[in-house]
Amino acid sequence: MDYRREPYGAYAPRAPGFFAQLPPVVAWLIKANAAVFLFFLLFRPGRLYALLALSYDGIRHGYLWQPLTYMFLHGSLTHVFFNMLTLFFLGPETERAMGSKHFLAMYLISGLLGGLGWLWLSPEPYAVCVGASGAIFGVLAAYATLYPRRRLTVLVFFVFPVSMMAWQLVAGLALVEFLLAGDPTSGIAHTAHLAGAFAGFLYIDQLFENTTLRRLWARARDYVAQRPHVAPPPPPPPDQAEVDRILDKITAQGIQSLTKAERQTLHRASRTF
Repeated sequence: MDYRREPYGAYAPRAPGFFAQLPPVVAWLIKANAAVFLFFLLFRPGRLYALLALSYDGIRHGYLWQPLTYMFLHGSLTHVFFNMLTLFFLGPETERAMGSKHFLAMYLISGLLGGLGWLWLSPEPYAVCVGASGAIFGVLAAYATLYPRRRLTVLVFFVFPVSMMAWQLVAGLALVEFLLAGDPTSGIAHTAHLAGAFAGFLYIDQLFENTTLRRLWARARDYVAQRPHVAPPPPPPPDQAEVDRILDKITAQGIQSLTKAERQTLHRASRTF
């Protein structure tokens, strides 16, 4: 597949500018998240924020839109900046490989399942979850599934550059999120990140043929098929005295008088002697 071109048609021409180099969905998502953040930063509509943020209490009161709207809210400038920065660097190539419609669906499904995963495992019924991190982890997992050996440079502690393959980065992040998922005091929705990453991986895995899950299943099946077949040991031969007793019983009372156990013993004797 030529990942340099849009599989589902060429992009419509756009005016030159900062977003002109981005595919349409990535550009729209960055604009939408930035606009929503600036709106709440400037006008601070607290009641509206509470209606759109995800919480168990909100779902219990029927605010069923929250698993979708929460991913466009962010708690701080740092929060929205790093989410959009990841989307800016990894989103375009992922969108071009998947196609814009599939990329948007994967992004929203990852965010949706990330929010539902957080709800399911949230220890506080009145806690609130905001941010696109679940969807962004879906993009990370999708990118690493598409380009597992692509080398990425990461600034550890924002100072030390470390080069690693995409699958190593996502596996390391998933391990960290898993280890921190049990800490309710961290203030970070680690379970949303994990659920979002799994959704992104699964979407790519089902979208493209020759997928990872199918390859793993095929390898496991081949391994089982190649294992030498070890037949169970044969049962010990029946006692000859018991066989003679059963034969005498048949002579005296007929074969219909045998019990099930006696019939099995006679059958084993016929195969052994």
